[in-house]
Amino acid sequence: MKISIAQGHNPPHNINGITVIIDVIRAFTTSHEAFVGGASHIYPVSSADDAFRLREDYREGLLVGEVQALPIEGFDHGNSPWEIRHTDVRDRYLIMRTTNGVAATLRARDSRQVLVAALINAEATADYIREQNPDTVVLVASHPTGDEDVACAEYIRGLLGGEGISLEQARERTRNAFAAKKFLDGSHPRLRPQDIDMAASSAGPGALIMGVTYEPVPRIDVIRPAS
Repeated sequence: MKISIAQGHNPPHNINGITVIIDVIRAFTTSHEAFVGGASHIYPVSSADDAFRLREDYREGLLVGEVQALPIEGFDHGNSPWEIRHTDVRDRYLIMRTTNGVAATLRARDSRQVLVAALINAEATADYIREQNPDTVVLVASHPTGDEDVACAEYIRGLLGGEGISLEQARERTRNAFAAKKFLDGSHPRLRPQDIDMAASSAGPGALIMGVTYEPVPRIDVIRPAS
């Protein structure tokens, strides 16, 4: 198994392998929390306008997302795992726009399989990849400059048998990441320190595995329930 780490919004081609898009703060921490709460699926979209247009066809969708980390006017929720934990999302679907994780996911079509992950489900995702035993694995740290996604990628790489770091190191780098600072300094009431606490946590091997399909529209689903 050849394992590589890429960073940014443009994942490399990986037509024979598995690509994992990582967004720890906060898209895929939020997504995992939504699925834990009973959400049925998530539609990732590239812009707020696309989200509003998609909801014209999917009227029951909850609009979730951010621009520059802040909630989008007219959306139901920000990109906040804490908000989603305190929302009844059972049997609802989300329409999600985020700056990094969603952007990279929408550009990852050229892969045999695309997964999305954060630290919360990193261990379970690595277990799933080992079972699939692909020729190549590309771990995409979606934040172009953020250390938290790179740390998660290095943690997963270590779990897959490559050079890696410990869970505690990945958690510490998440808490100390530049992207985390604005959540911890109290500068905005919708940027909560609880989001960073959740982003720096792990649900262990029993977490959900989240996969992406692209037709007829991009969609994230649970492909393995929690054990």
